[in-house]
Amino acid sequence: MASFKKLLLAQGYIAHNLRIASKSGHIVTKASINGYSGRFIVDTGASATCVNQGMYKEFQLETEFMDRQIGTASGSLRPRISHKNTLELGDWSDQDVTLLSMDMSFINTALKTEGMRSIQGLLGADFLIGSEAIIDYKGKKIYLKP
Repeated sequence: MASFKKLLLAQGYIAHNLRIASKSGHIVTKASINGYSGRFIVDTGASATCVNQGMYKEFQLETEFMDRQIGTASGSLRPRISHKNTLELGDWSDQDVTLLSMDMSFINTALKTEGMRSIQGLLGADFLIGSEAIIDYKGKKIYLKP
């Protein structure tokens, strides 16, 4: 029987490395937005892909306030939204990504308590669904459809 990896690669998926934080269990990976690299949590519980609002210049985001508030782990807030961005994970890329920009200090404070380095964003369900992502926890890979 063909291996899981070979089967997915034969179907056109692109493999990208993940790291699973030993203390917290968070799935962490490197990604680039508009050519700027950062650390992101693959967050299967987040509906949208988000970046830390303090990074909007580095990520070259053109943002505007959303017309509604969204719920987060720390309450509700009114994020900024940015359209038509490039997201890259290794050899995989998407040239038309919508991102939310919001304060992630509460996330980074919690991560610091867990002994982890800060992150620049979250890769949410919109990314996971759009890329037809398959997470291989044991192999520490995420497989993405181009």
